[in-house]
Amino acid sequence: MNRHAINVNQVIQNKIEVYAVVSSNGRFQYISSNSVELVGYMNSAIIGKYIKDFIHNEDVFLLESYFFNEHHIYPCTFRFLTEDGQYIWLEASLDFIRSTVGKHEQEIVLKMKALDTEFSVNQLPNSNSKSDIGETFVNNHVDTILEDLPSPLYISSYGKILYVNQAFQNLLGVTSREQLIGKHTFDFIDSSFHDIVWYRTQKLHNGEKVGIIEQTWRTLEGHEINVEVSASLTTFNGQQVELIVLTDISSRRKFQKILQNSRERYQRLIDSSIDTIAVIHKDRWVFVNDSGVKLFETEDYSEMLGRNIYEHLDRNDHDRMRNSLNKILNGEEDVLVTNQSWKISEERTIYTEMVSIPTTYLGDAAVQVILRDISDRKKTEELMLRSEKLSIAGQLAAGIAHEIRNPLTAIKGFLQIMQPEYKKHHQYFNIIFSELDRIEVILSELLILAKPQEKKFKETNMVTLLQDVAMLLETQANLNSVYIEQIHEASNLLIYCDQNQLKQVFINLFKNAIDAMPRGGNVTVHTYKKNEKIVIVVSDEGEGIPSELLERIGEPFLTTKEKGNGLGLMITYKIIEDHNGTIVVNSKLGKGSTFTVELPCLPRETKTTAE
Repeated sequence: MNRHAINVNQVIQNKIEVYAVVSSNGRFQYISSNSVELVGYMNSAIIGKYIKDFIHNEDVFLLESYFFNEHHIYPCTFRFLTEDGQYIWLEASLDFIRSTVGKHEQEIVLKMKALDTEFSVNQLPNSNSKSDIGETFVNNHVDTILEDLPSPLYISSYGKILYVNQAFQNLLGVTSREQLIGKHTFDFIDSSFHDIVWYRTQKLHNGEKVGIIEQTWRTLEGHEINVEVSASLTTFNGQQVELIVLTDISSRRKFQKILQNSRERYQRLIDSSIDTIAVIHKDRWVFVNDSGVKLFETEDYSEMLGRNIYEHLDRNDHDRMRNSLNKILNGEEDVLVTNQSWKISEERTIYTEMVSIPTTYLGDAAVQVILRDISDRKKTEELMLRSEKLSIAGQLAAGIAHEIRNPLTAIKGFLQIMQPEYKKHHQYFNIIFSELDRIEVILSELLILAKPQEKKFKETNMVTLLQDVAMLLETQANLNSVYIEQIHEASNLLIYCDQNQLKQVFINLFKNAIDAMPRGGNVTVHTYKKNEKIVIVVSDEGEGIPSELLERIGEPFLTTKEKGNGLGLMITYKIIEDHNGTIVVNSKLGKGSTFTVELPCLPRETKTTAE
C-alpha cells in the first residue's frame, strides 16, 4: 500500500485546503505542507515542477485560460493526479501577487480543496416518470423563445432532460426532441465526468454558482464531441430546474491538442538541451532550463529565478552585455553572438558563447539566450596559441643562432690570439670571455628549442636522477645560503625517459628556485607515486610570481629575472610534454612558488630514435 495514499472522503470531511504559489511560467514556487493529505505528495516533490504535469490533459487549457483571465467570478474545477496515480477533482480559487519593485513579476496564488463527487444512483430522478415541467414547456410554447438561439441549450431537473432546442438536437444528431426528452444527461456525458456533473448540480440546487467546465459528450451514434458547459439555476412553475448552455469546442480542442503536443515537444527539447536556454527580462533570469541550473551550479531552478544576470558576469563583460541586450530589445539586431566569462566561485570561472534573440515575457520585450560552455574550447585555443608561439620562437631561434654563432666564433678566436699580448688587461679579457660563454649558453638553449633532439629513452630511477641534480647545484645553493631538502617516499621510482633531458628540466627548476631566494631559504623536493604516476614537487620560499604572469608561464622570453630570457622554462615545458607528462605551477606573492611535475611510471616500448 502506498505510504502517502489518501482517503478522499476523509480529506473532504476535514475540509483540507492547500495553498500554492505558481510562477507566471507555470512552475510551483510553493505549496503548503498539507499537500500530502490532499494529493499524497510531500511538498518537496511538487515545488519546482510544472503544474501541467499534474493536471489531466483535458483540463490543461481550461486551467491556463483561467490563469490568464484575471476577473474570476467563479472557482475553477479540474482533475489533479495524486501520488498513487489516480485523478481527483479539485476546486481552486486564485489571486495574483504583483511586485511594484525589483522583478515586476506576477505570481498566482491558488487555494485548492477536494470536491465531494460521490453520489448514489438512487438520488437520480426516475427516468420513466412523467414531468409536468416538460409538458408545461410544450403546452405554453415557451420553447419558441429559446428555439432561435444558435447555442445548444437544454433544461433539466437533476439531470433529467425536460427541454432541448433545435441547436442541441443538431449537436447530438437526433431528428426529434422526443429522442431526448426524459433521458438523463449521463446517457450522453462521458462517464469520467459523471462525478463532477453531479457535484455541480448539487451546488446549483444549494444556491451556489458554478463556473464554466469542459466536458466530453457522445452523440446517439457514439461520436465523441467536446463541449464547454455553462450552467445556472432557474425557477419555472415553482420548481427549480437547471438551464444548461453548451458550446461545441471540438475543432478548438483538436487545435489545442496539436498546439499542446507542439509545446510539449518544444519543452522537452529545451529541458533536454545540453546548452543553457534562458530568458532575460529587465536584467534578471526569468527562465532557465536544467542545463543552466547545472552550469551556474545552483541547487534548483527556483534559486536561479529573479537573480540579476550581472551577479556572476565578469566585470569586464558588463558593458558589452548591456549593449548586446539593448540592441536586441531596441530591434537593432535580430541575432547577436557574443562571448563572456562568468565567475561561478572563487576557484572556478567558465567561458560561454551566447546567442541572443528577441522574445516576450508577460507582454514585455525580453531576450532569449542560448549559452554554450566553451571553457574547454578556450583552453584548446590557448594551447594552440602557445604551440604557435613555440613554433615561431623555434624558427626565430634557428635563424638567430645561425646568424650569431659564426661571427661569435671569429670574435672569440681573435680575442684568444690577442690575450697574451695584453696580459696587463687580463681581467677585461676574463669578463669578455665570460659574457661570450653566456651568449653561447643562450644559443645552445635556442638550438634545443629549434632543432629536434634525438631522444635516448631508458629505465631511470627518478630518485637517483634528482640526487645527482641536487649534488650538481649544491655549491651554487651554498653560495646563496640555500638548503636543498629532499623527501622521497620511496627509494626506487622507475620511469622510462631521456635521462639528459630530464636532468635539464630539474636543473632549470632548481636554479629558478635558488635564484628566487637572493637572501637564502629552503628548496624542498618531494617525490611520491600516485595512480601510476610519479609526482615530483619542487617548492621554494621566494618572492613568488605575479598572478598576471602565472597563466603565461612557459611562453618564450617571459621571465621575472632581470637578466633572464624565459627560454629555460619554455624548454622545460616542452621536454615534459615530450615525455607525456604535465607540469603545474602555483605561486603566492611573498610566500614562494611550487612546480608539480607528473610523469608516467608505466614502462613503454623502448625507442632509441627521435619520436
